[in-house]
Amino acid sequence: MFKEKTATKFGRRNFIKVGGLSIFSGGALLRSGQISSSNKESDQLARDRSAIKFTRDGLDLSPLEYSSLLYKLSSKGEVEVDNYSREGDVGKLEKIFAEMTGKEDGMFVPTGTLANHIAIKTLTAKKKRVIVQGESHIYNDSGDCVQDLSGINLIPLNHGAVGFTLDDVKKVLKWAGDSRVKRGVGCIVIESPVRRQMNRMFDMGEIRKISEFARSNGIKMHLDGARLFNVSVHSGVDVSEICSLFDTIYISLYKNFNAASGAVLLGDKSFINGLYHERRMFGGGMPQVWPFASVAHYYSRGFLTEYRSALKNFKKFKKILEESRKFKIETFRDGTNVFILKPLISLSQSPIFREKLYKMNVHIPAVDKFSKSYFLKINTTLNRIDPSELGEKFINSVNL
Repeated sequence: MFKEKTATKFGRRNFIKVGGLSIFSGGALLRSGQISSSNKESDQLARDRSAIKFTRDGLDLSPLEYSSLLYKLSSKGEVEVDNYSREGDVGKLEKIFAEMTGKEDGMFVPTGTLANHIAIKTLTAKKKRVIVQGESHIYNDSGDCVQDLSGINLIPLNHGAVGFTLDDVKKVLKWAGDSRVKRGVGCIVIESPVRRQMNRMFDMGEIRKISEFARSNGIKMHLDGARLFNVSVHSGVDVSEICSLFDTIYISLYKNFNAASGAVLLGDKSFINGLYHERRMFGGGMPQVWPFASVAHYYSRGFLTEYRSALKNFKKFKKILEESRKFKIETFRDGTNVFILKPLISLSQSPIFREKLYKMNVHIPAVDKFSKSYFLKINTTLNRIDPSELGEKFINSVNL
């Protein structure tokens, strides 16, 4: 079994070497494929920048790549330090995401869990019942934070499914209206794509119907749009059009935009104004977050173009593998960036297949032993290689 490298050792002395000498020539950042030095850090950086990673939603930058980018941005005078997660590069980030989503304003939040929580808490006011998907992140993977910390009652619908329908919403409202003690529904939360359902999309037509109904009945709408930009590409609906159906939106900064952490919460000015006090109350007023904001801002403008290109490359790569008759590939009608790959080899050979790919700088997750398949993610690292060359690497790796 090979030992996969998940992080580069990066101590203080190495940082000084990288920042001063190892990966720069004449003050310019060396690009992938242009590094001829035998220096260990330079060689590793070149490998990192050419890696094909089917394991994450974004580039999954190594510590060396990440620090190199920060050095590049700061040496060019493009980094402006924030003050307790406000202004500076954070302000720039909030502005650009507001522009891209068509919302009036935004606020940096250190995690998506907190972004969802603050949005739900603020939107619900006195109506403490909130409709969510049974498979949603906020219901399953947030430690009941909304319930325990804010006394809000989450009502999960359609466990095991991607979404729910307007009829499902109406049934909940009827049930709530028939209660002896009236507790209205204050908010409907929709996650799309749904991580627990292979990043499949909530039906856009149903979202439109639910949104129209909610607004006519005084119910707020919040979008857990951690991977919203993937939805836009796969659905063919503009980001701003999707966001227009919701009062507030959360977008992850690390899934598509390669920051080490962080999120942005967006809405109208009356919603965002003064909301940083809520963020601080929950312990989210971090003194400086420019290393997150600067990187996310850097990648924000070009993501849609890069991802569309990656999707085209994936389709070519998929065709090559299918024509080889050595793989089965499954995609989803309502899917985004997750696909299922099944090499026509025995389960015992899977570690060898994965190791051979890793030696060729192609990263895939471990095999799922129940389905004997690999669950892979399309991301912009697919733009680093010609699809035919990538297909050849996969085909050669099953020739055990």
